[in-house]
Order: sequence, then structure tokens, then C-alpha cells
Amino acid sequence: MKIRDVHERVVAAPPERVAALVADFDAIWPTWIAPAPRQLEPGHYQAGFMVWEEVERPGAIRAFRVISPEGFQAEHWFELESSEGGALLRHTVDGEAFGEYEAIWRQRIAPLHALILQAILDNVETAVA
Repeated sequence: MKIRDVHERVVAAPPERVAALVADFDAIWPTWIAPAPRQLEPGHYQAGFMVWEEVERPGAIRAFRVISPEGFQAEHWFELESSEGGALLRHTVDGEAFGEYEAIWRQRIAPLHALILQAILDNVETAVA
């Protein structure tokens, strides 16, 4: 099953300020919803049952590849664009779920991901206010 999920918001701050916040998950992660990703080693993070590898992606200020579990192959990234009134912050997930992970994506990951991303965007807005 193909997955593509996008969340975005215009934030009333210069892109450099927003980029600095996105670089620090501890500053913006909604820990009342789920624990912040935990660094396992440089460039690798544990987020729930997933392991992410931080990667370079053209145009992204921060990007990750899901390297575990095998049944969920995806990348996700944050982008910034200058916008009237500040910066447009966008988060995109693009990938595929296989086998049992199709149902896990629909029933568990997608709803939780939407909650976390909206709260991250709220937290970025609050931090720059």
C-alpha cells in the first residue's frame, strides 16, 4: 500500500528560526502524546517500534529513512519555504506498507502521526510567538 501524508503550516518567523527548532526534537516534540525519538547512535533514532536513519535530502532541513521494521519502508522529511508572513513548514511521509503493516499504518500509525505532527506545528508556533 502506497503512503503519502503531508502536514504544513505557515509560521510567523524567519525560516532560520524555524529550522533551528526542527533541529531539536526535544524542544518541539509533544511528549504528552508519545515519547520523543530517542537517539540510539549518531544518525539513528528509535521512535516507538520504528528505527529511523537521518539522511540528506535535497530541499529538506531534516530527513529520515525508516530502516525498521522491514514491512514499513518510508522516508519522511521537513521542508521550509519562505512565505508571506514567515515560513511554510511542511512535513511529508512517502513510502509503502507491506503485509500486516498496511493495517498497522491505517489503524495505529496514521492517526498517531497526524496528532503528533499537528502538535509539533502547534509547538513550533508557540515557540516563535
